Amino acid sequence: MKKEIVILCIGSSQITGDSVGPMVGDLLKEKGVRAYVYGTMSRPVNAKNLEDYIGMIKEHHTGSLVMVVDATVGEEGDIGEIRINRNGVKPGGAVNKDLPRVGDIGILGVVAKRSNNLVNALMGVDALLVRKIARRISSLIVSTLGA
Repeated sequence: MKKEIVILCIGSSQITGDSVGPMVGDLLKEKGVRAYVYGTMSRPVNAKNLEDYIGMIKEHHTGSLVMVVDATVGEEGDIGEIRINRNGVKPGGAVNKDLPRVGDIGILGVVAKRSNNLVNALMGVDALLVRKIARRISSLIVSTLGA
């Protein structure tokens, strides 16, 4: 029996650099990916509602493989990279929020250089860079899972 797949796209539609997740969510829904997708530009998953979504996923998608998409910061040479890890994502770290680790697989788009003022750094990210990263992530997911 195949495991159900859930894709949790975390971020804010209000801050350009933090919108990778919701933008990926929109693209995955448009492409009809074979997975449950939560988090879009019109219904983002963010610090305010993340724990509600975690609870809902545990209740309605028990035993599912949970992939989490989010934006992250890194070194200047890392901007534009996509990072994949096997232990989910600890969202909010870039802006000093203590949120729970979530997911089985983390897919992170590096959008800005780590700095002392990360909110300003994320607000100053070029929307074209975010779109490019979101398109690449969504294409990788669709090519892996199908539509």
